[in-house]
Amino acid sequence: MKVGTDICNVARFLEKIDDEKFIKRIFTKCEQEHILQLGTKQGRAERMTGKFCAKEAVLKLLGTGLDKGIKWTEIEILPDNNGKPNVFLSGTAQKIQQSLHIKNIELSISHTDLQAIAVCVSN
Repeated sequence: MKVGTDICNVARFLEKIDDEKFIKRIFTKCEQEHILQLGTKQGRAERMTGKFCAKEAVLKLLGTGLDKGIKWTEIEILPDNNGKPNVFLSGTAQKIQQSLHIKNIELSISHTDLQAIAVCVSN
């Protein structure tokens, strides 16, 4: 079993909420659409922070950081129909997942108006 976790301040992402270059570098189009579903800047910042924390937690679970050529957009965090966050990997991130024989990554994200935290575990 492998574990990854991360915690971030929402204020950092509230400052980046209108930075299109930053958003396109970090989040996939589907993630961007999910973030924009919330009407307030605070709500969007909280969702952005949670997704970013989740991506960082996945990188820690994989044991790589960004040093192995993984792009932020190769880790996609989207909810299922019940709102449960799911991890979808592509490119280099997916290759590393396969090389580690990780079949499934379970993810939990939580946040307040000030901070978000994400924890992921693999089997």
